[in-house]
Amino acid sequence: MKKYASYLITAAACLAVGLFFRFALMGYRVLGYGFMLIALAALYFMALKILEPKAPRTAKFLDKLGSYGIILFSFALVITVAMIAVDAKGEDNGGADYAIVLGAGVNGEEPSASLAARLRAAKEYAEANPDCVIIVSGGKGSGENISEAECMRRWLVRNGVDEARIIMEDRSKRTEENLAFSREIILSREPDFDGRVCVITEIYHVTRAKLFARKAGFESVVSAWGWTGLPVLTANYYIREALGVWHFLVFSR
Repeated sequence: MKKYASYLITAAACLAVGLFFRFALMGYRVLGYGFMLIALAALYFMALKILEPKAPRTAKFLDKLGSYGIILFSFALVITVAMIAVDAKGEDNGGADYAIVLGAGVNGEEPSASLAARLRAAKEYAEANPDCVIIVSGGKGSGENISEAECMRRWLVRNGVDEARIIMEDRSKRTEENLAFSREIILSREPDFDGRVCVITEIYHVTRAKLFARKAGFESVVSAWGWTGLPVLTANYYIREALGVWHFLVFSR
């Protein structure tokens, strides 16, 4: 088994790291699963080495299939992440009639790092666009003592945003609902609304958020974004969003 030691060590190390990211840290689930997949890949190629003496042609075919599959997947992932990274930059995002702040996790009654980043961007946008109505969108999730919308409302008011400008949407559980339910609120106020909305989220989330906004029926969509400043967490979310964009393009259009 010594000649397979490198595969076993790689698999064991990646599995341990994957389990740590998945279960010991909050918000790193995608990276956790990624390391687990690398562990499976190491075991896959080890199995091919074991198979090679008995069925060399089959082992060679499966080796190429696995290698090319990993290369193509990695290339597509890098390209998608790069497109997401540049999507929000250079955009003229001023002059929106409504700004929809998308919810994220709440720790008890306080915003998580992700939600705090979105709220800082929302505060800056509200200050730069004084006539814009702010919709804070997010329901109450597991482990949250209050809804994400209520948490956002409190934070914005505490940081100088006029409460009269803020509307709460506290039913949604995911991005698609954030935009759809927020549109319902806007149409209840302005049945013939055809103006501009600004979606406020984090930079990695902008692309998918705008896709869902257009699916919800908004025609003029721009974005404003924040960033947590935590590189590993941001990398986790970029990978998650790339997979989310693929899912949208295949199943949600």
